Amino acid sequence: MPLGDSITQGYRDSYRRPLWSALKRAGIEADFVGSMKRGYGGESDAEDFDPDHEGHWGWRADHVLTHIDTWAARAKPDLVLVHLGTNDIGVGQDIDDTAQEIADIIDRLRHHNHRVHILLAAIIPVDHERVTQRIKQFNQSLSGLATTMDTPVSRVVLVDQFTGFDAEQDTYDGTHPNDAGNIKIADHWFAAIQALVKN
Repeated sequence: MPLGDSITQGYRDSYRRPLWSALKRAGIEADFVGSMKRGYGGESDAEDFDPDHEGHWGWRADHVLTHIDTWAARAKPDLVLVHLGTNDIGVGQDIDDTAQEIADIIDRLRHHNHRVHILLAAIIPVDHERVTQRIKQFNQSLSGLATTMDTPVSRVVLVDQFTGFDAEQDTYDGTHPNDAGNIKIADHWFAAIQALVKN
């Protein structure tokens, strides 16, 4: 289940398309799940990937928390890719409160599948220095959260989407990834998925 905000949903495509292609090339069987199929701008022009997801444009972690029980009960994901918090941090929400909401989302996912694995993104920077400084602090909180919540049965693994991502070069508007940015995000998810599969 790709889970998050506009960075997961994309305008038409997002990281989900190059990730799907990478999984297929590697022979890793995957079924993306979620109640959404469209990008924010409508249907993708591509028909070569599984479009299902739970990316919601403009949503914060508390919005996702409100709906996660319904989504998890319906889709029963085994693996969830979480890139969430950009909108929360951007509007000045408390960093610890947002991290706690994400911890609560993980708890609810585990309620529906006690063996679910979570790949938790240290989220990408934006082209706004003050917000990016807060994102760095938020990512540090997520790192601690992953360490605390990780178990052998239900892994919580931090995936560093921040390092190496250039908000000027890898987005089309300072926030949302362009094709190059989506490939970078997909590559990091793919490496983390490969590591889980090998274990």
